[in-house]
Amino acid sequence: VRHVVRHGGETVDLTAKEFALLATLLQRPGQVFTRPVLLDTVWGASPEVYANVVDLYVSYLRKKLDGDGGASHIRTVRGVGYTFEPQPGAR
Repeated sequence: VRHVVRHGGETVDLTAKEFALLATLLQRPGQVFTRPVLLDTVWGASPEVYANVVDLYVSYLRKKLDGDGGASHIRTVRGVGYTFEPQPGAR
């Protein structure tokens, strides 16, 4: 199964977990998802998964989607989690 998104006219290949994470954030743009919620939604209740895996996969997504160094659609809410902003940099 191939997980592909289009961003800025370009095709971007994502892993299954990257795709699931992005899909979760896209379900409710602007809503802040806590790390535990993202961990449970994307990885389930697996005891082998470390809490920082969410941060790691967000960084993977940012590199793939915003590799040009522009503003990221995925915003960190310090101490809470992440949100997807349709208009990067707008608050």
